[in-house]
Amino acid sequence: MNGREAVVGTALMLIGENSRVVARAVNDKLDQVARTLPPGVKVEVVLDRAKLVNATVATVERNLAEGALLVAGALFLLLGNWRAALIAVLVIPFSFLMMAMGMNAFGVPGNLMSLGRLTSA
Repeated sequence: MNGREAVVGTALMLIGENSRVVARAVNDKLDQVARTLPPGVKVEVVLDRAKLVNATVATVERNLAEGALLVAGALFLLLGNWRAALIAVLVIPFSFLMMAMGMNAFGVPGNLMSLGRLTSA
């Protein structure tokens, strides 16, 4: 990389595995490998998909909250009834929970890869 010798490695996740568990295991293994390398050779993570997964989850949480507020406000303005707005807002996280349970039941996994490279210092 950048004109220096490098070795690039890729870790792939098996179907049905938990992406966060795999990311943690890959990072632990990279730490073990880094301790056994000769002086002047270091392990540098190029891409860690765990950060992408965490950012995606945070975005979904924020969008759910904003959507719930928007629906509640629109229903209250149109209907003038807080109870109807509250019921509609409570359906949003419930539908997300049902979707997550369905994904878990059908074994729909996340996709995670961690890429790393070995470089000489």
